[in-house]
Amino acid sequence: MATLKALTLAGGALLVLTRFAGAADLLPPPPALEPLPAAMAPEFSGWYLRGDVGISGNATPAQLVNTPNPLPGTNPGGFAYSAATTQGFSNTTLSGSGMFDFGVGYQFNPWLRGDVTVEYRNGGHLQSLWTLNDPTPPTTQYADFYRADTSSLIGLFNAYADLGTWYGITPFVGAGIGFARNTLFGFTDQGFGYYTGASLGPSGGYFDNHTTDNFAWALMTGLDFNVTQNLKLELGYRYLNMGKIATGGSNCLSGSCSGGVTNYVSSKNTLASNDFRLGLRWMISEQPTYAPAPEPAPLVRKY
Repeated sequence: MATLKALTLAGGALLVLTRFAGAADLLPPPPALEPLPAAMAPEFSGWYLRGDVGISGNATPAQLVNTPNPLPGTNPGGFAYSAATTQGFSNTTLSGSGMFDFGVGYQFNPWLRGDVTVEYRNGGHLQSLWTLNDPTPPTTQYADFYRADTSSLIGLFNAYADLGTWYGITPFVGAGIGFARNTLFGFTDQGFGYYTGASLGPSGGYFDNHTTDNFAWALMTGLDFNVTQNLKLELGYRYLNMGKIATGGSNCLSGSCSGGVTNYVSSKNTLASNDFRLGLRWMISEQPTYAPAPEPAPLVRKY
């Protein structure tokens, strides 16, 4: 009897559940969901201003040369006898410079930008020693100490590739081409002469200031830090090839040097610099564009 009662209750429950399931089948299907809008990825482009300050260290030493050579045979007005020899320039040093620049550029897309910069550098100090030995009796030795200051005006067209952004930091590489106007000024010549142990006394003079125009090129790398959406802090390194330097004509205070022939000093090699710079870039015309992400696959429902 108990078994029959249990079977009856179970059958009733099954009948109730079946009726509810049938009623659910009769309900209208829920409305289809609207497709989600495609994700929008911002890509910023537009004009920007930049400014940098920095310091430099010379990557190549200056190799100086006299023009014309003061020795006889190459300079008929030379002051030395035919047996004289020269060691040329030695102990030449050129100190680093301070610099600042400003420029304007354009961000083409998230990974490519370019700008034009104008830079002024000053504070480089040039020193060198030039010696000549004349064994003709009385044996004579001449030594000239050269000192000068340098400055440069640099103009560059630069292009950069940004290599992606992680946690607000963007590494980049770049290259630039342009011009360098290198000026030597305050160039002085302090000379001394000795023969058979006796001093000839001091002599010397100065060279006219002179500016040399050169082709310049640069390679760059560094990191950009997002300060705000429109402002970036840039920490960078640059290798800059600046071309050559040269003096104007010589002026001898003693009334005679190199046999009275005007003399010039110049670098026979191009000079290069290792530059370390800190700068700011400010977007002044930010134009956000949007690249839609791929549309999601349609939803499939089973009723």
